[in-house]
Amino acid sequence: MFLLCGALRVLSSQELEDENGDEELEDVRECFGCWEPLAKYTHFSPACGFNLHEKCAKLPFKLNHVCHRKHPLALQFNSERLSCKICGETNRKAVGFVYGCSPCKLVVHIECASQSPLQVIKSTNHEHPFTLVFRQVPFTCDTEGNHVAHRCGTCNIIIHKNCISWPRIIKSKWHDHRLLHTYFHHIEDFGVLNCMICHDEVNTEYGSYYCSKCNAIFHVHCVTEDERSYSIVSPEDEDEMPYESSITVLESNDAGEATKIEHFLHIHNLMLSPVVGKNENGCDGCLLPISGPFYSCSFCDFFLHKACAELPKMKDVGHHLCQKPLALISDRVFRCRECLNVCNAFAYECCGCKAKKCLQCVLALTPGAQICLKHEHPLFYYRDYNGKCNACGYTTRAAFRCKIMMITII
Repeated sequence: MFLLCGALRVLSSQELEDENGDEELEDVRECFGCWEPLAKYTHFSPACGFNLHEKCAKLPFKLNHVCHRKHPLALQFNSERLSCKICGETNRKAVGFVYGCSPCKLVVHIECASQSPLQVIKSTNHEHPFTLVFRQVPFTCDTEGNHVAHRCGTCNIIIHKNCISWPRIIKSKWHDHRLLHTYFHHIEDFGVLNCMICHDEVNTEYGSYYCSKCNAIFHVHCVTEDERSYSIVSPEDEDEMPYESSITVLESNDAGEATKIEHFLHIHNLMLSPVVGKNENGCDGCLLPISGPFYSCSFCDFFLHKACAELPKMKDVGHHLCQKPLALISDRVFRCRECLNVCNAFAYECCGCKAKKCLQCVLALTPGAQICLKHEHPLFYYRDYNGKCNACGYTTRAAFRCKIMMITII
């Protein structure tokens, strides 16, 4: 609980300087209550150096508040660093004063306790304002929780204070296109409602991020969990400029499919093969066997999966921690940063740290279902998995898993 140490008296800054010298004044620049710079007049305790703004010293010791009706809230230090019941945040700078209920392990920030019930907050990603709802009832937001709610009366949306500030558009390393935040989704717009990162179903009753081009959907906290993996797109930059394609289309069929292309990493033109099935040749991009549509060169033994040929010249990769994008390269002997294999096929090289990743690893770790030649169902990559691989038996903390048969492969 909050206890004053020693008698307090009001001293001006000049008195502090005269009585204690410049060195002492250095020690009393912040208020022990709010940890903000001290004003001209302070309450100062010579016995133990306990310093307060006058306004902080005059805060009422007990407070009745509608967010907690069981007990009165008492002024105290937040020594346990509990999160505020209203805003859900913890004061990161220092312990400071809060109003708290010790039996219920509950605290409320001083500024949150003084908020008006009629407070209106404007949202960056919603067209209507939100109002504060002090009634203490559990509710489901983009995350589960029972902090004080903020409600849009027009759309009947109830969310946490922190969720009001989710950016409207972000660029994530987990996806090639920009992602938009919305509170309203129509199920028929998505073939699959599984989050592209955690692979659990996204409930369209609540807010989420989605890609309008791919009909891909993400949980809010999955795509924003790591601040290094996404960037906020400002309103003036909302018109998307996609990364340049690796191919130039020279001829197309009636269906609009490119049948003759020029690839920037090969000297000859490539032709699309209509053959779908097993092929004796391997892809020169990813080195995997060709079992679907592919491009080939009539002058040399050069083959590319259609998907490998259409990869962009630059790519953002979610599992790469460097902030820079990766550039597509070839004809260089390198050791892959992920699998540690040495090869000279296609690779993506980081424009910042120059780390190189083979095409197999880049494609395998890109969110979305992956096909295993020895398994009938698609496999999904899980970043946080603790178990054994069904292929080699080794324990792993990240793996590909089959959601149907629960088979795990490193």
